[in-house]
Amino acid sequence: MVDAPVLAGSLAALPLAREFAEVVRRVHHRYATEVVGAFALCPFMNDPESAFGRFCVVLERELDVPTATGLVLAAPGVVHLVYPLFEGGCHEMERFGDAVHEAVRRGALAQGDTASPVHATFHPAMEGDTTTPHRAVGLVRRAPDAFLQFVPPGLTAGGSQFIDPATLDLAALLATPSKKRSTLTRLTEEDLASIVKTLQDVRDDRCRSYARFLDAFA
Repeated sequence: MVDAPVLAGSLAALPLAREFAEVVRRVHHRYATEVVGAFALCPFMNDPESAFGRFCVVLERELDVPTATGLVLAAPGVVHLVYPLFEGGCHEMERFGDAVHEAVRRGALAQGDTASPVHATFHPAMEGDTTTPHRAVGLVRRAPDAFLQFVPPGLTAGGSQFIDPATLDLAALLATPSKKRSTLTRLTEEDLASIVKTLQDVRDDRCRSYARFLDAFA
C-alpha cells in the first residue's frame, strides 16, 4: 500500500491541503514514471513508488531549514521534500539544499550516525540542455516543482543500490567504461527530444491541475 503524502508547512492545515498533496504526488509520479522510468535514467530504481520513499509536500512559500531538517531526520529511508508553493529560483533552492544537507549531517552526528546522506536539488527552471552530458544533468532535474531528495548512504532497494540520475556526474561516467555508462550513452537525439517534450507535458499538467489550489492558497 502506498503511504499518503506527508503534509508540512504553515498552510498544511488548510481545508484543501490534503487533496492538493495528492495531486502533487500524482504529477510527480508522472515525472518519475514518464521521464526517469521510461528512459531508464536510473538503472537501479525498481519503481517510482519505492523510489519516492517518504514523500513530503511542504506547503510553505518560504524555505525553512529547521522544518526540512526535521522531516529528513524523522525518516530512515529516501525522503522527498516538495515545495509546490515556492516561487524562488533554482539557485536559491540549491543553496537551501546545501544548508539542509549540512543541518541533517550535524543532526545525524548528534544521533551517533557518522554517515552523511546524499542529496539532490530539482527545480523547473534548472539550467540544462542536450548539448553535453554535463548539461543533461540539469535537463533531467527539471521537475514539476522545486524539491529536495535525500538518500541514505549505501541504501539498497530490492538488492540493488539506489542511484538517482540527478546525483550522478554524467561527464565522469561517460569517461569511465562501466555498466552505468551504457545506460547513459544509449540515449539518442530522439530520446532527448522526447524527454524535453515529456517534461513540458508534465509541466502543463501541473499548471492545469494546481490552478484551483494555488488560487485557494493565495
